Amino acid sequence: MRLVVGTNFDDKLIEEASRYPVKYLYGSHRATLTGHGRVSFVVPDVNDERLREHISLAHSKGIKFLYTMNSPSYGGLEYSDAFWNRLMAELEKLVNLGIDGVVVATPLLLEYIKKEHPELEVSISSFARISNIREVENYIELGADTIILHEDDNRKFDLLSSVVKLAKKRGVDVEVITNNSCLWGCAYRRHHDVETGELSRETAPKGVWFEYPLMFCATDVRNDFANLIRMRWIRPEDLHYYEEIGIDRFKIASRNKRTEWILRAVKAYSERKYEGNLLDIVSYPQGRATPYALAKLGAGQEYQVLTKVYVDNTKFPSKWLEFFKTNDCDTRPCSECKYCDVVAEKVISVDGKPLSEVKLPKIRAPIELIPRFISDGAAH
Repeated sequence: MRLVVGTNFDDKLIEEASRYPVKYLYGSHRATLTGHGRVSFVVPDVNDERLREHISLAHSKGIKFLYTMNSPSYGGLEYSDAFWNRLMAELEKLVNLGIDGVVVATPLLLEYIKKEHPELEVSISSFARISNIREVENYIELGADTIILHEDDNRKFDLLSSVVKLAKKRGVDVEVITNNSCLWGCAYRRHHDVETGELSRETAPKGVWFEYPLMFCATDVRNDFANLIRMRWIRPEDLHYYEEIGIDRFKIASRNKRTEWILRAVKAYSERKYEGNLLDIVSYPQGRATPYALAKLGAGQEYQVLTKVYVDNTKFPSKWLEFFKTNDCDTRPCSECKYCDVVAEKVISVDGKPLSEVKLPKIRAPIELIPRFISDGAAH
């Protein structure tokens, strides 16, 4: 097992995580030239010296550091010489600070980095949204060292097996994300990816304090709690299904979490066991960030129920995941299948009530609040 863990730049995290099979940390400055995979206002603000110190400590524990440059777009900045001059200087600086590799989401950056710094490991981010074997093949041909698969691929075992077979033949690593809580087949995801990249660049609008696409996925969870089961997280107890097909590199999404939270997730996945609320080791911004943001505006009382959801990780049937080996979610509508609905009734309670007793009216995302997610007086 090799764990790839998002860092919050707390040195205590390195000291404690080094007791587990953590082989990589990943992270970045808050706002960067290219943008990355978390909006700037949810990650720690670190300067170059702090980054150097953190990387040095990681290296002393045998842990490598990957710098995230995984925005899915660059806002057209790449059409200027200034962008490329800055990018060259940024990479030189980061290499001098000690990074071991980068995470990117576009072929453009992959090719450029491999040309200028072939010594760096380059991982292809889940933000590249790889969903078929030809895309994997393309990225390998362009020089990728690691393919981080789209979360939606996590229960496509035929695809995973094919990807592993091809990657091993080419000497390339395959990585899956264990604990993101993006909706399965999310209609908002690609827009959210772009929004994240925009809001983590140096050119981002000033004063934005909440990423509004989260409202939409929170609304979908609030309207149908079975969406929690449809999410493509991986339970610690189910890692063996991935190891059996040759995947041993597991990413824990955690850059915006407290050290205690990250270590709880690291421990659970290292031990392949967690007895408690699965949402305590899954990102779940639908039930954390969204209710908080709406309450800050004196709105969204109907979202507060999302803070009272309990997914009992001990109640999942031992072989529940095997259903996905023989059922194709790409071609069978959830409204016909209902498998996740059945599992949800077994494992989810809301405010202490079994899911079968929870009857809530449907709601719509309050899009009229979007202009209020920027501080008063902030200008674009």
